[in-house]
Formats: sequence, structure tokens, C-alpha cells
Amino acid sequence: MLPASVTLWLTFASCQYELKNLIRYGIGMDLGIENEALAFAIPYVLGFIGTMYALLGIFTITKWKQSQETIRNLWKRTLVATPLLIVIFAAMHFGAFAWGLLVGIFAVGAHREYCTAIQLEDKGMRAVGMVVIVATVILGMDPEVTEMSVFAWAGPNAAGLLGLSLFLGAFATWAIPIIQDRSENVTSEVGRALIGFVLIWFFIHGVYLMHLGEEVAVGAAIFAVLNVAINDSMALVFGRIFGKNKFRPVLSPKKTWEGVFGGLLSATLVGYLAQPLLPQFTSIETAGIAVVLAIIGTMGDLMLSALKRDLELKDWSQMLPGHGGILDRVDSFILVAPAIYWMMLMLGV
Repeated sequence: MLPASVTLWLTFASCQYELKNLIRYGIGMDLGIENEALAFAIPYVLGFIGTMYALLGIFTITKWKQSQETIRNLWKRTLVATPLLIVIFAAMHFGAFAWGLLVGIFAVGAHREYCTAIQLEDKGMRAVGMVVIVATVILGMDPEVTEMSVFAWAGPNAAGLLGLSLFLGAFATWAIPIIQDRSENVTSEVGRALIGFVLIWFFIHGVYLMHLGEEVAVGAAIFAVLNVAINDSMALVFGRIFGKNKFRPVLSPKKTWEGVFGGLLSATLVGYLAQPLLPQFTSIETAGIAVVLAIIGTMGDLMLSALKRDLELKDWSQMLPGHGGILDRVDSFILVAPAIYWMMLMLGV
């Protein structure tokens, strides 16, 4: 069963250039898709979704190694993930403003979700974190903002704005108990509030990917999203099929070494094949970037899991059926977003 699905995926990926041209000059023209990176990515997205549904179909028919409850949960996760992927790529298609708006909505929802989960009662700390997050997102939604004289100091890639927002968020959070003239529970409340703010600050690097320049921005964003989706999903599939050895049983009881390596190998393969998304690099280099992102994404997943275990939570919320809350869905991207942003800057693209 697995070899058939792998063969299906490899066959689909091997036709990438023909499919890319078909979409660019056929379906792509009908949909108004002019961005080459986005047009190139569509076959991968369709192939990924098709592969997941094919595997679920096999599991459902054969009930192979899976309980009915597990299969139902997998179906639920996939049915929710499919429209999410469509919305994500639609936002990229409509440009930096739409993409920034989508990331901003997720960021605001995730911050609210986090504050509720940790039972942060200080409304001042909640408010200052939210204000800085929203302001940083709004400024990041316009890739030309640094052309304004008032923001010229931030640099062409707006890295200065990200640095300033981190300082302002941390400073404002610390300022609240000083203004209130209190010391009770300051270490606990400020510490927990800052952890949440920094997590969302990491995440909103996704908005600032659009500041990397026209030749890099969309391709880098798609590369990151694909990496997270492939790594997470294939880790789940490989773990369900082959998983025997627990990876980090305390932090993530269901995660296995077999699943982690399966996700890593899948993400690396897609990173190699998706080189046209980052044309400044060779296929070997994009595979290397994919490896780094997959490892960092797994770390992000475990980082949020550690927080949940400490808070004795199964999920951050029940907003998304089968997925938990927003933070349960973006946990890997929380670290992947800043990772690819700073990697692109450090590599000079």
C-alpha cells in the first residue's frame, strides 16, 4: 500500500514541469494566476491533497493497522486542512495585503487563544501585546512601507520594524506592573505574557516574507508552507504505518522516530523538486534548506507541546474540528516563518 502511494507521489512530482506549463498557460490563465512561483506550486498542492485522500481511502477500505476512531480523526483533519490550504494559496494569489491580512487574523486569534489558555487575567498585558502585534502586521502588509522616509531606517527588508516591535512589546509588557505599582505574581505573569508575545512575534515573520523582493517573496512563502504541510502530514502517515519507537514520549506521546524521519525525508524530497520556487539556489541547496526548515518545524511543534503539557491541555482550543485550535495548526510555522525569513537575508537573496 505505501509503495503505491509513494509511486503516485513521485510520478506526479516527476511531471512538475509539464504541469507547471499547463497551469501557467491553461488553467493558470483562466484563474488569472500570473505569479510563476504560485503557478508552479499548484501541482504540488494538488498532488499532496490527492495523495492524502488516496491514503485515507486505502485506510478506510482496508482498516489497515488503524482503528475506526483513528480513521475518522484522520478524515476530519484532512477535510479541515484542505480548505485551509486553499485559503492560504488564494491569499498569496491576491497579493501581499491579502496574505498579510490572513497571517494577521491567525496571529490575533493565536494570541487571544494563548492568553485564554494561560488564564492571563491582566487586561493591560493582553492589550499591549495585541496592539503591538496588530501594528506590526499592518505595517508589514505593505512591502513598500520602507520607501516612506519615516520608515527608511528599517532597511529594504523591514528587519528593523521586526526588531522594534520585539522591543516595544517586551517593554510595554514589563511597564504594566510598574504603572500599576505592584509586585505580586509579576515574574509569573510577565514571563507567561512575554512567552506568548514572542511566539506570535515569531509567527508574524510570515507577513514580512513579502518584503524579501518580488523574485523571492511568494516563492519563499510557498516553500515554507509546503515544507510545514509535507513534514507534518507525512510524519503522521509514516508514524501511523511504521511507528514503534517513541520520539519524545513526555512532550508528544504519539510522535515516533519513524514518523519524524518519514516527514523529514518527504520534506527534503519536495524541497529538492521545488527548486524553481527559489531559483537563486540549486536543487541540492533547496533540499538542504528544506531539511533545516523541517527540523526547525518539528522543534516548533514540540515547543508548543511542552507548553500544553505544562498547562495540562490536550489542545489550545476546539476551534478547528480534529485540529484543536489555531496554535495547534501553526505550531510548526511559528519557528519556520522566522527561520526562512532570516535564512533568505543571511544568504543574500
